Amino acid sequence: MKPTDSISEAIGEVYGYSKAFLLQQLEYFKLDIAERVSRSLSLAITVFVLAMLFLIILLFASLALGIYLGEQLGSYPKAFLIISGGYAVFTFVLLLFRRALITNPILSRIIKVFFQNQ
Repeated sequence: MKPTDSISEAIGEVYGYSKAFLLQQLEYFKLDIAERVSRSLSLAITVFVLAMLFLIILLFASLALGIYLGEQLGSYPKAFLIISGGYAVFTFVLLLFRRALITNPILSRIIKVFFQNQ
C-alpha cells in the first residue's frame, strides 16, 4: 500500500466524520429552535387566554360597580361616566409607563425563553 493511499483513506474518513457531525449539529439546531418557538408560542397563547378571561371578569365587575354606583348616586349615566373616567386615568398612566410595565417585562421573558441554557 502506498502512503498516498492511506492519506486518501484518512482524508475520506475525516470527511465522512465531519459530514456526519455537521448533519447532527444541524438536527440539534432544528430541534432547539423548534423547542424555543413552541415555548414562546405556548407562552403567548397562555397569556392571550388569561387576558381574555381577565377582560371578561373586568367587564362583569365594571357592570356590577356601575349598577351599584348608579343606585347610590341616583343616576346610572353618572356612575358609568365615573367608571369610564377611572379607566381613562388607568389607560393614561399605563401609556406613560408602558416601557417599564409592558415592553421590558415581555422582552425579558422572550429573551429568557430564547437564550436559556439547559
